[in-house]
Amino acid sequence: MQSFVSRKIALLPVAAVMVAVGIAAAAPAAAQDAPEPPARTITVTGLGTASGSPDQAILSLGVELRSEDLGEAVDQVNTTVTAVIEALGAAGIALEDIQTTNFSVYQETSASPMAASSEATPTEPVYTYVVNNMVQVRVRDTSELNAVIDAGLAAGANRIFGLSFAIGDQTELENAALEDAVADAHSRAATLAAAIGVTLGDPIIVREVSGNNVVFAREAAMGMGGGGAISEGQLSISTQVEITYSVE
Repeated sequence: MQSFVSRKIALLPVAAVMVAVGIAAAAPAAAQDAPEPPARTITVTGLGTASGSPDQAILSLGVELRSEDLGEAVDQVNTTVTAVIEALGAAGIALEDIQTTNFSVYQETSASPMAASSEATPTEPVYTYVVNNMVQVRVRDTSELNAVIDAGLAAGANRIFGLSFAIGDQTELENAALEDAVADAHSRAATLAAAIGVTLGDPIIVREVSGNNVVFAREAAMGMGGGGAISEGQLSISTQVEITYSVE
């Protein structure tokens, strides 16, 4: 009995030593896993724009006709639109730059006319068919726009709408807008850093937030004769960048 008790008591110091060693070994690991303090940064958004003169124009023109005879109206409209397309080609518009965008037929009903006598019965309503055929045209040289419109009108087009302008290759404007956005972001970051009393460091994250937003400004007055007075104005492309800078 005494022998068993003495052995049990003798083992206790060994267990205590093992626990102590385990605690000591865990302490450096816990110190290594402690999170580092967050980096000091400033994040800003910069806006950039660039403007240029458009070199292309897009417009829709076509023919609209009303008739009580549907077949006759469709034939006449199609014949006239074919003549318009041929005239546009003669004015220098390539066939791939002419696209049909609308062909529609609908019916209008006139009110039943009443006879002079109150005893007379109303006559049958009159049905009129409205046929519309429109093509969209891309003019790749804005200096030829008036001549193209004149050619379409002379060939029988009686509807023109949707005139807008574009720049064929926007790469140069897009790059200029990005450079402007980066400069704007740096200016904002420098202002913030000075305001809070820190030194602005290098950019560490750069991200384009949005781009290729085209803002169109123009004035155009079009008449049905002589092409009208048209001013293409300027096209502006805008973009945004988000930049994170380190600070000290």
